[in-house]
Amino acid sequence: MASPLVRTIQLDGGSFYAFSSGARDFTKTINNTQLNFEFSNFACLNIPNIETPSSKENFLQFHTIDGANFASNPLGIGADQNINLIQSLQNYALNFEDLLLNDNNYDSTNKKSVAERVFFKWLKELGAVRFKEAISTEKNPAITSKRFVEESTQTSGTQRYQRVIEYLGSIDAINNVDKAGEAYTEVFINIPTTVGTTPVILMQALSDVNYQSDMIIKPSPDNEYINGRGTATIHPDGLSIEAFYDYDAGIIYTDPNANWHGSLTTNTYFTEPITFEDPSNILITKDNTQYGGGWTDITYLRSKLDGISIDFDPESYTDIVIDPAVNTIQEYNSVYKSKNFEFNAVLIYYDIYETSNPNNRATNLYGILFLNNVTPTTQGGFIDRTKKIKPNSITGLNGNAYSLTFNLKTDTSIENSTVFRVINDYSTFSMDLFIDASTQMQEAVKILTETQSQYYDVVNRVNELENSVYTSENVTELKGRLDQLEIQLQNSNKAFSNSTAILDLVAKNSDDIHSILNGSVPLNLQYNTDVLKPGDGILLDKSVPNKIKIVNNNQQYNLNQIYSNDTYTTLITNSVPLNLNQTNVKAYTKLKNFTNLIRFNTINSALTNLKIYIDDQVIRFKEGQSIRIVFDTDLNINGKNIIIYTDKLNKFGNGSLNMSIGVLASTDLMGIKPIIEITCLDEINYTFSVDVLR
Repeated sequence: MASPLVRTIQLDGGSFYAFSSGARDFTKTINNTQLNFEFSNFACLNIPNIETPSSKENFLQFHTIDGANFASNPLGIGADQNINLIQSLQNYALNFEDLLLNDNNYDSTNKKSVAERVFFKWLKELGAVRFKEAISTEKNPAITSKRFVEESTQTSGTQRYQRVIEYLGSIDAINNVDKAGEAYTEVFINIPTTVGTTPVILMQALSDVNYQSDMIIKPSPDNEYINGRGTATIHPDGLSIEAFYDYDAGIIYTDPNANWHGSLTTNTYFTEPITFEDPSNILITKDNTQYGGGWTDITYLRSKLDGISIDFDPESYTDIVIDPAVNTIQEYNSVYKSKNFEFNAVLIYYDIYETSNPNNRATNLYGILFLNNVTPTTQGGFIDRTKKIKPNSITGLNGNAYSLTFNLKTDTSIENSTVFRVINDYSTFSMDLFIDASTQMQEAVKILTETQSQYYDVVNRVNELENSVYTSENVTELKGRLDQLEIQLQNSNKAFSNSTAILDLVAKNSDDIHSILNGSVPLNLQYNTDVLKPGDGILLDKSVPNKIKIVNNNQQYNLNQIYSNDTYTTLITNSVPLNLNQTNVKAYTKLKNFTNLIRFNTINSALTNLKIYIDDQVIRFKEGQSIRIVFDTDLNINGKNIIIYTDKLNKFGNGSLNMSIGVLASTDLMGIKPIIEITCLDEINYTFSVDVLR
């Protein structure tokens, strides 16, 4: 097996480059009915610009890899950045992967391939990507192994960074095509209108027998060429066939940090020498004079993290675990934290798993799709970017969507990676029609279900009315009521038969009304106190005849009970305090009228944030209404936050009891028994102030 030869990026239509590991796994499934191969996920990348950093930016820099600086047959690093990019991918990443696959110690039964880890090692050796360890608000605290995220985007200052991995998605549609003598597989990549960036993207540092720390990978026999190639090899695009090694020639580095691998073994690739799980960076300067000169010295930050692999498991993400309305990464892409983003490349992933045990699977990198070629600039160049816009309900800005298609055609030759362009003009449009049709079908099913429910309700009501009308009991009751009306009508006729008595009664009532207006109330006028009813916090005392006493029946505080579950069955008391040493700590209370008081009892040190939910389903907040929270026991918040939620009826569209009205950091609390007061400032828009009184 030889390291593949690839072509440069096409001027139009984009170009796809596959790793050899994917071809191996695909071949395994052809001859083994117990293994399945399916395209599963994708990741949108924003590959950085090709420039020399001045403020420690994560730019692409091809001179950072030793082997690229020594290559001369026939090309080293030249002026054409399209050649530099693909030459580096071929001579470093694809060659490194091929040497690993051909190593005598390589375990081919391991489902997890080395392709993804080699790809991200290539990016980090170019200074294009850096990381930091994930915190509890990013990684599910229930997962004990480490996770990592990219450094935060920083566009100013002395250490700048632009996020590289922008979006994670699932591949939902695959089509096998046999047309005009061509047979290939269409893989559809859909980025819906409603989504933005994936807010947090977790990475793992995976180590196994095939890719682990302190590996020294050297070709056999020792030579300067990519694996399986030599002086007789003619490259189809005229690219260099010299390998780009981590350490190429026998030089003593001017900057000791440049010798990060701690070895002087020439023509060699190295993994991190001590551990994969160190996300720190080292500052390295590459001295051009050590490589023959001709370019400017480069100072850049190199990440020490290795074995890098994207974590596609939604259970690893804190935001997904704590939000009952979000269950998948696709749903996570639509939350309020997601933003607009740009991308210029897409990583394509596949799953390989056992037919008898689908859970025994691995997600591996198949290849990378560059959407455009490199546009040159005076500083270097950049790959043109495509902008994904998320809809904005506040400004009314419409979003956009993308449906990308790449066609996979297998070749019987493994010597070269050849690009087959089988383009259907209708591909993307067909995908759009398919998605629109699926959406309309779902809406039609929803309307049909609702209409059917309404129909059954009308039928039940008609049956109830018929039963009510035609029962003998109801007929008897109606006859009785008619008889009573007839008697009342006859009595009225008798009363009107004596017109003098009616006129006398009217005159008497007129005299009584004039007496009341003049300030004198007749003694024979009776009080009717039944028309007066007490309201909230008001008591009517009618114990004295003909007198009403209005009493304020509300004290300063209404005492609230607080529970540890949303079924309001487990009461938090002094004898049954809330245990803070657990994941996803929650407390629930129901809002009462006027001023509320909650007395809290807790034990142990907080493991995660404390979340307090105020149920406003029955009683809604009024402007000026307040809730005071008092901790009867010492509160050991342990550096975590107190987050307060409300809106049980989801009137503001954040989900039931998912509207945050206040976040208190541990630094906001002034003692171990704090007193917190929540005040409603606007009952229409639900605006609140949260104050720490002690």
